[in-house]
Amino acid sequence: MLASSAQRETIAPGVALETYRLKTAAGPLVVSVILVDPNDPALHLQTVLAHDTIQSRDELVSSMARRTHAVAGINGDYFDINASGAPLGTLVTGGALLRSPSGRPALTIAGDGSVRFDRYAFSGTLGSERGSMTLGGINVWPPQAGSTLLTPAFGTPPPAAGISVLSLSPLPDVPTTGRYRVDAIASAPPFPSNGLRLAFASQAMPAFAAGDALTISYDTSPSLANVQAALGGGPLLLQSGIPVDDPSSPNYAERLRRIPAAAAARLADGTLALVVVDGRRPATSIGVSRPEFAALLLGLGATDAMLFDSGGSATLVARAPGDVDATLVNDPSDGAERPVADGLFIYSDAPLGPPARLVVRPEAIVALAGARVPLQARIVDAAQHPLGEARGPWTVSAPPGTATIDDADVLHVGTQLGAHAIRLGRGGVATTLPLEIVPNVARLVLGPPRSNPEPHATISLNVQGFDERDRLVVIDGLVRWSARGGAIDAHGLLTTADRDAIVTASAGDAHVTVVIPVGRHRVALALNAPGRTWKLVTVPAGGPGSVNVDEHGLALAYDFSAGVRGAFAIADLTLGAPQSLSCAVDGDGNGEALRATLIDRYGEHATVTFARAVTFHDTRRLDVAISPELAPPIVLHAVYAVGTLANPPVTAAGSLGVHDCALTVPGTQTPAG
Repeated sequence: MLASSAQRETIAPGVALETYRLKTAAGPLVVSVILVDPNDPALHLQTVLAHDTIQSRDELVSSMARRTHAVAGINGDYFDINASGAPLGTLVTGGALLRSPSGRPALTIAGDGSVRFDRYAFSGTLGSERGSMTLGGINVWPPQAGSTLLTPAFGTPPPAAGISVLSLSPLPDVPTTGRYRVDAIASAPPFPSNGLRLAFASQAMPAFAAGDALTISYDTSPSLANVQAALGGGPLLLQSGIPVDDPSSPNYAERLRRIPAAAAARLADGTLALVVVDGRRPATSIGVSRPEFAALLLGLGATDAMLFDSGGSATLVARAPGDVDATLVNDPSDGAERPVADGLFIYSDAPLGPPARLVVRPEAIVALAGARVPLQARIVDAAQHPLGEARGPWTVSAPPGTATIDDADVLHVGTQLGAHAIRLGRGGVATTLPLEIVPNVARLVLGPPRSNPEPHATISLNVQGFDERDRLVVIDGLVRWSARGGAIDAHGLLTTADRDAIVTASAGDAHVTVVIPVGRHRVALALNAPGRTWKLVTVPAGGPGSVNVDEHGLALAYDFSAGVRGAFAIADLTLGAPQSLSCAVDGDGNGEALRATLIDRYGEHATVTFARAVTFHDTRRLDVAISPELAPPIVLHAVYAVGTLANPPVTAAGSLGVHDCALTVPGTQTPAG
């Protein structure tokens, strides 16, 4: 590590937010940490399920925090993204098992607040006069090991063939728990959408009938009987202070990639730490691999730690002092929060008290001399509960030449360099504001990233300053803007012309120049460029097929008649920063899908689909959009045919031609090279 800085703020009694900015040889990192004292009697932790339903459209972490009045929280388990939205591992909420263990590690919180990381196994049985059988899980879809118990939290089962769903009701006046009556059986959609239900793969269901009595029993090992909250995730990152290379996660093969990452950790003194590292931001935070994350957590004092769902899902929220609701703390790599399946949240039961302190935003300032800093002022009680805006005149006690505040609540930074403590009062309460006035900035970052305005449009640009410790430096009011190929005002509002704009921002002695691409244009993609080598890979490996490339383009021959499911033409063509890809395709009418795999600068893989079913025999131009979430330079890894998207799967042999490809790229000027 080359340099670092840290800030700490109390969120509630027993809860603190720490923010670290690290300057490493690989690049910068921003690390946000919520620290929780599990022994504080005013605190409790609980898991929250998106929309309180297993099958859902998922929910923002900030939304879950807001509707449950949490003071802080973090995203949770891996989930069935872009599909059912269901979490993939253990979930216990309020002592109720809402999703049975998957075999991957889970974080558990006992009634006494103690935190544990462990693996849990599920076992269950169904008994009736017709015999007994294994219960495969709780709220797992489709049914596992023949059957699954669906609780009211599951929601509506999606349509599925070969599934039967039984509606259950408790048997009255039966002293033995777990006894139910079969009320009705649905052997086809629509399935019952509420209550307690049993779902079976139809071929595994005994000959149940309405009115039958069932005994249902299940448990986990270790037992979750005394656990109030549990959240799946995995893999483990640390165990007893030792880094763990744990293969139990959905994406173990990508463990060495630097990504945005989220984790829960137990520190040596028992403190629970919820940690998010931002990533996919080359100028501000590059992300971490799993070994790097484990090392970072060790540096924070952790002994045990587990990864949560990461990448674009990594989200941390907290209720800043003076605010009513928890809001986003980190910078998600999607550019906005991603809806997720569940999360872990902290709640404070501390009673409301009288006004105790003035809260000023920002809570600490590092600034260039002469900068302007708009302030917000609120009043909180001793437990950081918000009591409203602070109003009235300011009182300022500051060393000469350091700071003044005008009637618009703007702090004007003076010229007296160094670290100062500014005493501020308003509305009958006061606080101390740390202010450090620095002579210069080490670097500037111009944003927003990947701006691409239309010709003759306006776009608002911004610039951030960082010092040699990679701390944010306030430079508002001191930025000097200039532009070629467009016009820019003193506030960074760029008006484009019909060409790419070259924008320069300066503050102090530092400056940054960025090309802002205006509009977009198409460039040809040569599949047959000299020196380009294509190879065939099949799934399973070693299957029949071929890849041929000539002056006309690419010909991909496949044979799905003997168990091969996919045929891949692999070449790794660098595309740059395209917005879409278009190719002419010669179809063979067999119904196979034609897709492509893209890889971004961080190793993130994405699949685009030219056609889910090639049912045509002629030549058609097909276009695919490329997600702006992929960080350039983007590589076209493979073009491939797959037979398993069809129902029934394609079992024919055939050949596809791909040629005359073109990229739509930002900018009006053809990129050099």
